[in-house]
Amino acid sequence: MTMTRPPSAGPARQPPDPGDFSRPGRGGGFRVAGIPVTLTPGAYLLGVLAAGFGAFTLPALDPGRSLAGYLAAAAGVVVVLLASMVVHELAHSIMARRYGLSVPVTVGLFGGVRHGRAWRPGSAAEQELPGPRAQWQVAAAGPLTSLLLGLVSAAAAVAASLLGAGLLVVAVAAAAVWVNGLLAVANLVPGAGLDGGRIVRALAWARSGDPIRAGLIAARFGQVSGAILIAAGVTALALGHLTGLWFGLMGLLMVGASRAEASQVRTSAALAGVRVRDILPPDGGLGPTARGWQTVQDFLGEDSLGRDSLGREDADRLARHGATAYPVRDFDGQLSGLVTLTQLLAVPADRREGTRLSQVATPAGYLTFTTLDEPLTDLRARLSVRPASPAALHTTAHALVLGPSGELAGLLTPADFARAAQFGALRASTTGAGAGPR
Repeated sequence: MTMTRPPSAGPARQPPDPGDFSRPGRGGGFRVAGIPVTLTPGAYLLGVLAAGFGAFTLPALDPGRSLAGYLAAAAGVVVVLLASMVVHELAHSIMARRYGLSVPVTVGLFGGVRHGRAWRPGSAAEQELPGPRAQWQVAAAGPLTSLLLGLVSAAAAVAASLLGAGLLVVAVAAAAVWVNGLLAVANLVPGAGLDGGRIVRALAWARSGDPIRAGLIAARFGQVSGAILIAAGVTALALGHLTGLWFGLMGLLMVGASRAEASQVRTSAALAGVRVRDILPPDGGLGPTARGWQTVQDFLGEDSLGRDSLGREDADRLARHGATAYPVRDFDGQLSGLVTLTQLLAVPADRREGTRLSQVATPAGYLTFTTLDEPLTDLRARLSVRPASPAALHTTAHALVLGPSGELAGLLTPADFARAAQFGALRASTTGAGAGPR
């Protein structure tokens, strides 16, 4: 039996190990109180922007100082900014740890990248906090900590001013007040992915006793908050304030994120209790096997008689299989990647004869693997929304299914997940209708 489990990929793409900083793209890792902290390239970019802002504003604020003094103050602003964001996220993680969950801290350009994604140690799937009380406590820990840091920074700024420490020192302390105040206030907005949205969900959960309904209520709050921000942005622009552009952009992002969150909640509810084997097509959903050494033209044009003429017959041949993604094997028969119809069609017609499938396929190391018995809700939580590599752009929502011995048992595509969600919603509505009065 041919084994298809790539040695480098393992049986499945699991959530990142909080302690593993050897993975690509996980630079800047360290630990605070035993909690892994990672600064992404976006966080470093934010630091560079803060340093540039300080370099332009500090000399005008306190002219006549030495270059070393300005550089030290600009570095202080950068440290204050990044440290405040890290401390905010650490507050969430420390509170979540009280409930036995692990929430590694990852700070990016827009703050916490992975906030709200918790794992129980040793588990591969995201874990829900045990109840509404735990959820609001974890969510509120961040803004409360930022508020406390802001007050301490304000006291430090006043003390520095009274002691005559100089405007540069006062400016760094004032920056800490402004950053922590912004973190506290902005995160309390009841939007998707923000602490305020999680607090709304916790309150709705406590009132209704239904986490699914609570999630939908929180998503609606997020859409309303986003609409208010958009209106405020348009009003500010009409009055000649360019800051309205920022408010409008944030509002649009919040509305989109809240709609996506509502869709996620409905889909998770529809897929509750469903496993991979329950939605796998009878034939496993596997189309014709592609060979890595084949050219795109050979694969598209090879019919049952081995002829090599591209045309309507070749399109009909692929259409009869109904597959839109094809496992790619190497000379030894090992699975080396996955290629989608979109990737094949992206190759210009005049280059298909000289382009091999291995050149356009997504390598096995970037694919998601699952088993027949994995719950769909766990699998969907592991599927990458953003590709780890440009090569994985077309296969982020695909999953290769492995059998008990590691053999390739099937392939799940976005269409399979959509169909499962639709049937799950139909089943739920039918069950609800049948349970009603007659």
